[in-house]
Formats: sequence, structure tokens, C-alpha cells
Amino acid sequence: MVLSATARHWLVAAACLLLASAAPGAAPAPGDEESPALSSLRYGVSLYYFYQQDYFDALSELLVAQQLGELAAHAAHAELLRAGMSLSYGMDREAEALFRELLAQAGPTVDRDKAWFYLAKIAWQRGEPGRAQAALGNISSTYEGPLAADADYLRAAISLRAGDLDEARSRAARLPQDSPWRYYFDYNLGAALAGDGDWAAAIAAFQRLGPQPLGTEEGRALQDKAYTAAGFAAIAAGEFAAAAGEFTRVRLDSPLADRALLGYGWAQAEQEDYRAALSPWLLLAERDPAGTSVRESLLAVPFAYEQLGLRATALQRYRLASEVYSEELARLRSAIASFSQAELPALLQTDDETSGDWLAPAALLPGAELPGVPYIAHLVTRHPFQLALRELRDLYTMDARLVAARQRLQVLSEADLEQQRSWASVLEGERDEQLRQRQQALQQRLTDLRQQLDTAASSGDARLLATAGQAARWQRLERAASLAASLPVAPEQARQLALYRGLLIWEDSENYPGRAWELQRELEDAQALVARSAAAAGRLDEAMARRRQAGFAPRIAALDTRVRSGTARVGQAITAAREQLRQVAVAELERQAAQLSHYLGQSRLAIARLYDQGSPEVPR
Repeated sequence: MVLSATARHWLVAAACLLLASAAPGAAPAPGDEESPALSSLRYGVSLYYFYQQDYFDALSELLVAQQLGELAAHAAHAELLRAGMSLSYGMDREAEALFRELLAQAGPTVDRDKAWFYLAKIAWQRGEPGRAQAALGNISSTYEGPLAADADYLRAAISLRAGDLDEARSRAARLPQDSPWRYYFDYNLGAALAGDGDWAAAIAAFQRLGPQPLGTEEGRALQDKAYTAAGFAAIAAGEFAAAAGEFTRVRLDSPLADRALLGYGWAQAEQEDYRAALSPWLLLAERDPAGTSVRESLLAVPFAYEQLGLRATALQRYRLASEVYSEELARLRSAIASFSQAELPALLQTDDETSGDWLAPAALLPGAELPGVPYIAHLVTRHPFQLALRELRDLYTMDARLVAARQRLQVLSEADLEQQRSWASVLEGERDEQLRQRQQALQQRLTDLRQQLDTAASSGDARLLATAGQAARWQRLERAASLAASLPVAPEQARQLALYRGLLIWEDSENYPGRAWELQRELEDAQALVARSAAAAGRLDEAMARRRQAGFAPRIAALDTRVRSGTARVGQAITAAREQLRQVAVAELERQAAQLSHYLGQSRLAIARLYDQGSPEVPR
């Protein structure tokens, strides 16, 4: 065990921490009371998704806002937010590039030590100690923040993996006395020492976890693991009584109970106390044979009976072991066939909805009822397999989003087509003709007004500017004068007609300036209206021309091409990721099948040997 997958104080959401600056006068984090009011809607939407831990939508909104230039005063904070979310989403290389760029610039700062630590952490989890070491090297040597102990432990773990035990001890010595990372380091140090065959030093390292007050379930599991490891190290060192004592300290309900029971039995058997060895082995043999310890106990039990001289019982137990091995081998071969042919989502449940935060991940554990899963349970819980599962799940999520994007593009295409039809009805229907006729009528009215004013001004005839009522009166007067010319008219009637004509002429002369002013204003209004109408008609013609060409269809088609290309790339990545997981799982199942075949062969050889020893026909 190198890193604890559930060390919760290590798994704080990184992006929230990275946005806060440790330098005086630095820009405040989004959501702080000192933050300026949001001036960009898209940035606010991105923050909303960010605090919901929906990093995909948050990143999408942020990238769209950056593309459209809609971040206003939030551009610098947006880059920090993007870097933090990229890290939380598992895109550590993208985050590292952004952080390097930001840290090289003046202006808004980031807590660089936390940034480099989390970059180192994901690199370590990916199995890249070189990158992790390089990122840790960027942390200030005077850093004493909340992640200082975590960073020291990570440095010690890297040194352990490199085989530099002295450097690892030096790094671990900096850890606070009450730091839980000391316990993990002692265990890992013991494992490294055991790997070098230094059993005494390994036992001492494992035993340092014993008296520690680890109150959490994780801590108790780590203690049980240390007790078990110390027991097997003691067996290797020939200290069988001490080994038995270590095994008895493991809790019976611990995940390490099976291994401890097996080890306790071997510690007793090495002391030739086979009856004491039988007690844990018989208990273990009744459990699910999917466990390696249970499989070993099936051969250990008849071995103990044979050592006690109970050959008949030993023969019976060897037969039982042979039957169990045969059944388990058949189940394993069925599981191998399933993992070789069936779809991995159904086998590993990688399409479940779980948290997208890579820094505080929920374990992706398939259901125990799924075929073959009990045989790879130990494999699934390891960091490399978990990371591969997480990446595969993210690829499935990306594929689903791309499918949804294509569906939205289809809707947009239909909407654009419907709008095209609407515009076509304007172009081809009566509405466009009606607009043209109204514009022509307005132009004709303008021409008539201008001609009326020009004629009146050139001729000096005020009658030309008369109102409709005045024109009607002139018509009646002209009809009366025409009748008077054809009929006998009294002098008084002729005098009245002349008087009425003079009155109308006087009224026209009096009203001429006012009518000329009114008509001039009407003419100016008509000219402005004609100008606006012409401009609107021009814009309408341009819009219609654009709509005739294609509308938004080219942009939609370009986006559809990009989405299709992305879907193809994601599909290829899914195929490769599934194949990689499949090969790892099948290789583990085949390894266990080979182990079972070996156990089956041993049990059958033992049966043959006992039959041979009991046959009177065989020479002695």
C-alpha cells in the first residue's frame, strides 16, 4: 500500500483552494465577500456549475465565454478557475500548463504550493513518480501550509519506490508526531525492507503501527495489514511463535482476517503443532473459495491431517479440495469468457453516475454479484485500475454528451430550416409585394407634394395650396359661373358671384403662408419617412439575400462535423480503454486459473500418492 485511497483530509476539492491567494493584496476567490460583483452572466453560470462540482458544464461555459470575449473583468480569475477545474477533472497536464503560464505572469496570484502539490498528487496516482517529483520540486522550501505534511509524505513515498530508504526516512522525519502519514510510511517502509529480505527491520517497522491510536476504520484496517505483514515477516525470519502472536492481533471481521488465519495456521504448523494449525484452517476452508487464502487452506487442511497420521481423513479432504478446485476453475473460465466477449460497462458498471471530482473520488466498485468480480476485487481497488475505470467512465460521459450535442444540432437545423421557410414566404408571398406598394405610394405622395409646392411658388397662384374644403368651394363657384354664362342672370346675381370669387381669392391669399409652411413640414416628414423606408427595405433585402444563401446552415454543418469528429475520437479512446481494462482483468483471471490448475494438480497428486501408499500391491 503506497497511498490511502480514502485519506479524506487529502481529498479536498483542489480548485476551491487554488483560487485563494496567499499573497497580500491578491485577487480574492470567487464567492468571497470581497469579490467584485459579477459582470458576466456566463462567468456566473460557470461558477454555479463549479460549486455544484459539475466541472464539465462549468468548463464548457467558461470556454464559450472566453471564445466570445464575454468575461469582462473576470478574465484573470477565469484562467485560475479553468486551471483548478481541469485539475479536479483529472486533466492534470492541461492544468499544469495553465498553472505554469499563470505563475510566470504578474497580476492575480495563485497559491502555487497547493497547486504544485495537487499536480504532484495526480501524477503519483497515475504512476508517474518522475512528474510527481518535478512538481514537488516547485513547492517552496519554506512552505508550512496545511498540505506540508502531505507533501513530505509524498516525497518519502517517491524515495521509497526509488529504493532510497535513507532519503525516505529523512523525509518522513519531518512529519509531525501526530501525523497519520507516519503510519502509512512505517507500513510502506516495512514492505520495502521485507522486499530486501531485512526481516528484523521490517518487523520493527510494522510493529510501530501496533500501539498507535488509529480510531478510524481505515486506521484499523491499516493496523490489521501491518499485523499480518509482521506475522509473515516473522515466519520468514524463523520466529514462528512471534508470528502466531502477530496474527492473533488481527480482528476477525477485518478484510485481512483470511490471510491472518492462514498465516496463524502455518506459524503453528512450523512448530509442528498441527492440531492448533487445523483450527484456523478448517474455519477458513468453509469460506468462499474465491479468496486466495481459502484456496490455500483447502490443501493445508489435509496436509495437517496427514501429518497427524489421519490418512483417511486427509484423503477425504484432498478429494473435497479437488472438487472445489474443479468447480472454481470452471467458474473462472466462464468469467474469462465473459470478460473476453461481454461489454465492460455491464461487467464493471462504469456507466454509473458518480462524482466527477478526481481529487475527492468516490470509489468505482462494481457489484459483487457480477460475474468474475470476486476474483478481481483486489485488482479493482488499486490506484491504476481505479484511474483506468475513472477515465473510461469519463469517456462514456463524454460520448453521451456528444450524442446529446448532435441531437441539439439536429433541432437547430430543423429550426433554421423552418426559419428559411418563413423567410421564403416573405420573399415569394404577398407580404413583400404589399410592402413594395406601400413604399411606392409613399414615394408618389412625396413627389406630388414637391410638385404642388414648386408650381405654387413659380406661378404665385395661392389657389394651388388650398385645402380640400376650399377646393370644393372653388368647384361650386366654377359650376355657378358656368351656368350664369349660359343663362340670363340678374345684375345682382352677377355681382354676388363676383363678390364670392373675390372672397375665395382673399382667403387663398391669406392662408397661403400657413398652407405653404404646413405642406413644407409634411414634405420634410415624408422625405424622412421615405429615407427610413428605403433603409429598412435595403436591410430587408440584405437579410433576404443572406437567408437565400444559407442562413445558419453552414455553421450548424461545421459544428456537426466537429461533433462527429469528436465522437469518432472518443469512440476510439473508449475502445482502447476498454481493451486495456479487459486485458488487465483477463490476465488476472488467467493467472488465478493457472494457480487453481496448479492447486488442482497438487490435490490429485496427493490423492494418487495416498492411494499408492495404501495399496498392498505396491512394493514397499
